[in-house]
Amino acid sequence: MAVAVTSACTLAGRREEASIRERLAALEGVASVEVSCGSGWLSPKGDVCVTVVTKAGKQLRFQDVGYDSFGSAPSRVRLSRAGRLSPLVVSCDTQMSFADIDRSGLFGHHFSPVLEAVPEAVRRSADVLEELEFWPQCPQFWELGGPQGTTYRYCAHASGVAGDPPPRPCDQSLDKTK
Repeated sequence: MAVAVTSACTLAGRREEASIRERLAALEGVASVEVSCGSGWLSPKGDVCVTVVTKAGKQLRFQDVGYDSFGSAPSRVRLSRAGRLSPLVVSCDTQMSFADIDRSGLFGHHFSPVLEAVPEAVRRSADVLEELEFWPQCPQFWELGGPQGTTYRYCAHASGVAGDPPPRPCDQSLDKTK
């Protein structure tokens, strides 16, 4: 088991990193865990980035991992890379973001049964990778209606391949006849 640490975290941040690393490294089938701290100031929403490589060679990267990504009532699984693909999501109201694949996340309904926590997403890495393989490759995109009528566009960006992210829904109309 290889464990890499890159950090400029506060003491609390280093403790959270250690807790996250310990929980994920203990999962069956995990070959390595790399944990890094974002801004150094942590909240329950999380500020830790985690890259997990399974013994089968599957790689997953999660953003904003924190205490609420684990436990009896987890609430966040934000995927930023699966294999060679990065999920990109954009709306008029948000900057470019990654895919929330937990129960209440925008793409949570794509998984059955739903993903409850980061460890479950790691255990089901084949499902996560398969989901992203079906996304259109950037710059092509699909649209999805979200909560409160917000329109999101999403695509998968392959590493090493030139491609623009999807345009913001408010920047361009898909109806070219107007």
